Amino acid sequence: MKANVPTRKKIKLKWFKSKCDFTIEREINIQYTANTATYNKQNWDVIVKYVLIKEGEPKDIPVNSPMTLYKNNLPFLFLTTSGTIGNKIISEKMIDDDITVDDDIVQIKEGKPEITFEDALKPKEHIEVRTRYDKILRKITIENKLDNEIELELNFKQTKDVTFVKSEPEPSVKEEPNYKYNVKIPSEEKKFVNFELQAKIVKRVTRIKPEFIKREKTQPK
Repeated sequence: MKANVPTRKKIKLKWFKSKCDFTIEREINIQYTANTATYNKQNWDVIVKYVLIKEGEPKDIPVNSPMTLYKNNLPFLFLTTSGTIGNKIISEKMIDDDITVDDDIVQIKEGKPEITFEDALKPKEHIEVRTRYDKILRKITIENKLDNEIELELNFKQTKDVTFVKSEPEPSVKEEPNYKYNVKIPSEEKKFVNFELQAKIVKRVTRIKPEFIKREKTQPK
């Protein structure tokens, strides 16, 4: 496989020819809200970018320069560059349609609600706040439809309302609030990541205060 990054017409760029190491970086980014953590089914995109690691001196290449990838001496992918970092020439990010990610609910176990009260706008009313912590089990299924093995990074980021409890397999790197998984998937096979999460569910209802309900009932008609 080879790549071609031609000069843009309006920018003077000295041509260069160099051997490059070629890598494909794929990632999945997963994050939930208290609401989406309870969805029966979700789908996530696999984001892919192509990285050329050039030999020799670094070379600045303008952002959005056209970039063509060749396979068996034939062009098969037309991209643009997103920039350079040292000797790395990095393509734009794209969605990889050859890798699918299904996210299914397995179980929800509701916690016991705790009830507190907040002031409302009207003196006769208050806001009843019901807070509970639910245990949620979700199963991530990643399928590789390509004819070669791939590696990707799955990133889970916890939030103030949905926190990480444990997973199978264990994260490769754990740096709260981020949990990273390095996943290898052979051709036409699937890999699974199972999450146990805790979701903070808060519901607010405005009600008439009990003392005013009693007064209204006892008032003569």
